[in-house]
Amino acid sequence: MSLGCAETAAVFSVIYAGANAYQLLVRYESAHEKARLFSEIAGGGKTSFTLRIARAVFYLAAPLAYLWAMICADLPGTFLIAAGAKFWVSSFLGMRTEGRLLRGAEYLPRDHVLSRIDAIANLAVAAIAVWLILRQWM
Repeated sequence: MSLGCAETAAVFSVIYAGANAYQLLVRYESAHEKARLFSEIAGGGKTSFTLRIARAVFYLAAPLAYLWAMICADLPGTFLIAAGAKFWVSSFLGMRTEGRLLRGAEYLPRDHVLSRIDAIANLAVAAIAVWLILRQWM
């Protein structure tokens, strides 16, 4: 494992954890209002090119870049498989909820609970990645 790869994976982990800590702490009312605004702005018809690019980055490119950084950091294969599966589940849940919102559906309490469970799992992935990196370098 190169130090550069370990540092990159650690930085991705901190950013990933920060984004998920916010998601874990946000109140339902706030998330519901943001979902309503998203539906209002992005929903009215066909999905725009900009939204498609943003979705591709958020649901595909960013998780793949993070997974690549963890592979480059030479983290254990079983962890990489679990992390990859977790990223897939996160993307699936996010795209499913987003698709419903774009069709005019409401953000439900069930969506919020799933979002929080997903955020906890994502925080665990980030924490384990940092722990594995530190264990290899100390």
